[in-house]
Order: sequence, then C-alpha cells, then structure tokens
Amino acid sequence: MIQSVRYQKGHLYEDHGALFVRYRLGIRQADGSIKLQRMAERLGKVEDFATKAEAETARQAFMQKVNSAQTSLYPSMTLDEFVEQFYLPWVKSELRASTYKSYRDIWNLYLAGRVGAIRLRQFRTVDASRMLRSIAEDCDLTKTTLGHIKSVLSGVFTHAKNEGAYDGENPVEGARIPRNAREPGETYAYNLVQILRILELLPLLPKAVAATASFAGLREGELCGVEWPDFTGDALTVKRSVWKTIVNEPKTRASRQAVPVIPTLAKILDEYRASMHNPRTGVIFHQGNRERMDMDKLAQRVIRPAVEASGLPWYGWHGFRRGIASNLYELGANEKIVQRVLRHAKPHVAKDRYIKAFDPAVLEAMQRMQAVVDGLVQQWPAVGQQQN
Repeated sequence: MIQSVRYQKGHLYEDHGALFVRYRLGIRQADGSIKLQRMAERLGKVEDFATKAEAETARQAFMQKVNSAQTSLYPSMTLDEFVEQFYLPWVKSELRASTYKSYRDIWNLYLAGRVGAIRLRQFRTVDASRMLRSIAEDCDLTKTTLGHIKSVLSGVFTHAKNEGAYDGENPVEGARIPRNAREPGETYAYNLVQILRILELLPLLPKAVAATASFAGLREGELCGVEWPDFTGDALTVKRSVWKTIVNEPKTRASRQAVPVIPTLAKILDEYRASMHNPRTGVIFHQGNRERMDMDKLAQRVIRPAVEASGLPWYGWHGFRRGIASNLYELGANEKIVQRVLRHAKPHVAKDRYIKAFDPAVLEAMQRMQAVVDGLVQQWPAVGQQQN
C-alpha cells in the first residue's frame, strides 16, 4: 500500500552563501511503514542565481522530482534495497545464471559497501566517480575489470529508469575510469605450429576437444554443449552452451550459426567417434558416462600439464579461440570473415547474424588454413622441434 503524501512546495533559504530547499522525505522503516524526515538540498551558490525568479525556478524543478518520488513505490529506497529487491531478481529471471552470479558477486564485493547506502534518487555521477577511484585504490584491478563494475552499476540505473524508480539521465555513464588504474594484461593466441604440437601430445579425447577449440573456435561452454547431431562432417552447428550444469542457448543469434569443419578436424572427430563405438546421438565430449565433460577439470588435469611439460605456455581455452582468429587473419582473411567464423555479434555487422549458408570467402579462408596445416604435417619432424 502506498502512503498518501501531500504535495510539497519546499522552503527556500540561504545559508553560508548558498541556496537550499528544505522539504520532507518519506523514509522506509524496518516494518515497511513510511516516516517523514526533514531534508535539505543545496541548489547552488547565491551568485549562481541572477534573480529571485531563477532561484524559484530551481526550487520548483527540484520539488517536482521530490513530489514525483513521494508518490512512487520507491520514495526513499537506497541502492542496496533496490538492487536486492528489484534488480538482482530481474537479472536472475531474465538473464543467464552465469550473468546473475557475476553481477551478484560484483555487487557484493565492490559496490554494496561503497554506494549501497546512497538513496537511489539522490545518486549522482560524482558518487560513481568516487566509487571507481576508491575501488582502484583498494583493489589491484585492471581498467577492464573496473569497466565491468561500472557497467553493472549502470545497468542498475537503466533498470530503475525502466521501472519508474529513477528519472533523468543515467548518472553512471559519465563516470570516468581512473587513469592510474592498472592496464589489462596481454592476451595470447596459439599459432598453428603450437596447436599441432599440442595435439600431438594429447590422448584422443582431449585431442578432439582441443582440436575443436582450435579449428572451429568454439567457446568453453559450447564445447560442453555440442552433440553428435550437430556435426555433419563438414560443418559444426552451435546450438547450446553449458555453464556448470545449466544448458542455455548460445548468447546471440550470430553464435548459433554453423562453423565450417576442415578435414583435419573432421578426421580427429571421426577417430574419436569410432573409439566411442560410433554414437549418433548424445553429447560429443564425455568420459564414457554420457555426462557432459567438465572442461576446467580436463584442462587442469590433462591438457595444461601436457602443454607445459612440452615447454609451451598455457593460455587457457581462449588461447585456442584467439588462435583461430589470429591464424585466419594472418592467412589473409579480413576482420569480417574472422568475425563470421567466431560468430561474434556487433551492431554494425548485424546482417551477418542471418547468413544461412557459408560465404565463399569464409570457406576459402578455412581451406587456406587446411593447406597450411597439411604442409606443416608433412614436414612435422622438423616443425616439431620448434618452440614458437
């Protein structure tokens, strides 16, 4: 039930060379009731207003916001209350489970203790800027991570605007990432020589997984989700992505497209399928129990030790995915082709999301990669000695 609050005019007064407006704000109590509390808002310095009429206009504009807030469901709600009662439940119901966990962790670790007590409707850009500076000073985070934190808080206000809990511009958008924050670390990709060396070292199951990541560019969750009907011999269609035990559709329409399969990958997958008694249904990668493979455990227990024992660095699953992008680009594929193979979705190339058949240029790029792979395989004794 919404408590009825009368329309307030607000009282304009001067104090220490500044103009303030005094008003009453309904404060939510522990029992859910609303109690009025006297408040004051600084409108600016006296010299900021050339005439009394200008000061009155500022008072009216501010009190219009106050009166609008008092008649809503969120008259004095703090950020913490809004996030816990409205925003995170919405994220949980509308977005992926992994996204919900990430947002909740960011809120609990970095945001709640710094800005959670600020009232939603009183939050300003300066609060976001101070928060980011505080996090940068207290935590050894990169600018990229600080950007993620800023994005989560910005999403809170986007949702608040959609719910009618906040009016005006999103106050987080103008906040700056501190210049002295740590730059993100360098990311790396495996080249074709390294990929072939890694595949040579691995048993058949992890070899098939690593080859699919290297030559088809599947993400870790997509490797968990791929099933035998998705593999036709010359193409692999990504229809699902798995996080822990939760099966989702791929993130975007572009991610749900098929990827050409070069003969090297097809041969490895065929050998692996034969070793599993030629299944036609079910998940592709498992340990004989038909349960989806835990890719983190496979990497940590089998692939990473083998890679590092050979003298090569471990770049993680994304090292393989970045590898196909780098290798295709080096072989002459343009950025649009690489984007198509990796199934990235960006607004200015949205038309690529709807391609049903492979572009000739995509197939040509994949065939050039196959030709290089064939050449490397033929001279493998010499190539295998390289540590690049």
